Amino acid sequence: MEISSEKLHHIIEGAALLGSGGGGNKAAAYALLKYIVETAPSGKVQLLSALDHSFESSAMGCVIADIGANSAQEEKQYEAIATAFNELSLQMQRTIGASLAFVLPIETGPENCMVPFVVAAHYGVPVLDIDGAGRAVPVLPLATFSELPPCPAVIANDKGDFLLLQIDKVADLDSMLRPITGLALFGNSGSLALWPSRIDSLLKYAVRNSLSYAMACGEIIDCLQKGIQIGAGCLSFVNERKACLLGQGIVQSIQNKEEGAFDYSQVVIHDVLSDTTISVLVQNESLILYNSNQPGPMLTAPASIGYLKTDGSAITNAEIKQGDEVFLLAIDAHEALKQPGRLLLFKEQLQEFAYFGELKYQLSVEEGLADLLVRLIHTPV
Repeated sequence: MEISSEKLHHIIEGAALLGSGGGGNKAAAYALLKYIVETAPSGKVQLLSALDHSFESSAMGCVIADIGANSAQEEKQYEAIATAFNELSLQMQRTIGASLAFVLPIETGPENCMVPFVVAAHYGVPVLDIDGAGRAVPVLPLATFSELPPCPAVIANDKGDFLLLQIDKVADLDSMLRPITGLALFGNSGSLALWPSRIDSLLKYAVRNSLSYAMACGEIIDCLQKGIQIGAGCLSFVNERKACLLGQGIVQSIQNKEEGAFDYSQVVIHDVLSDTTISVLVQNESLILYNSNQPGPMLTAPASIGYLKTDGSAITNAEIKQGDEVFLLAIDAHEALKQPGRLLLFKEQLQEFAYFGELKYQLSVEEGLADLLVRLIHTPV
């Protein structure tokens, strides 16, 4: 289907809620949206369903993403995205004689959901409605596509500089990309094209309908803010994911540091519902949540920790500010992230915070995400 600016706007807002605070920042996402609308014919781009597409099983596509600190943004990020895709496409033509026929996002987050649509606007290739997490993740090995060879891969900046990388293991590739992205030449933000693969291989490991789901979440938020009736089909679709309210309160403090092309932070919130202190630990994405009335974590990845301001707008870790009054939502992880091997990778990632305990990703109380949004935005707690 062809989608225009309104649907892309919905994707950004929905992905900001679903991305566990990461996946880029909303300012960068809206800058990319402006480029997409101005560049695409009639301002529209094509989104293809994972089930309803016309490609042969041998058709080749790739993941396209921005990488680096969550708050970082290059002046002409769209140029970096176009360069990364073009150079990888040329490399595939040189090596196997195949063109890249479609693109897809690496994760669900406001900026990284827009990145493939930049390619769609610039080169006319469609976007496939899948990704590798159903939320945002801090490192490449956490994406479901990590079962596939990631190379060749290209990282580019907005000045036309790029590197072609041939590294077989995704963990090694991620380790190499971080210091590259941290160079002054990249400024903690680069664009990445990787995982060139056949469509049947990508679908095998994908989280399906991820862009449609973000779009539906954004539509519900938009309708609630405007007082417009929400379609029953949209409500039912969004209710397929379960969620719960973790707390509500005012942001007391935010401690930030940028290191290794990551944004690390601790967000401290006074929870008015329980008169306790909530602390969220962030490595681009929100990964661990503590409540002062519990001895250990209240919630960890792969569950998502989403912020919804009390005016109904979704915000990421790049936008949240001291003094904001927010709802904290826990959103259930996609089943693909709950597989034993994937859970082990998340557990190892939390060691970045010197946490060596068990994951706590199961929601203690849950309801449909759409029902929760309606309850919070219409009737504040």
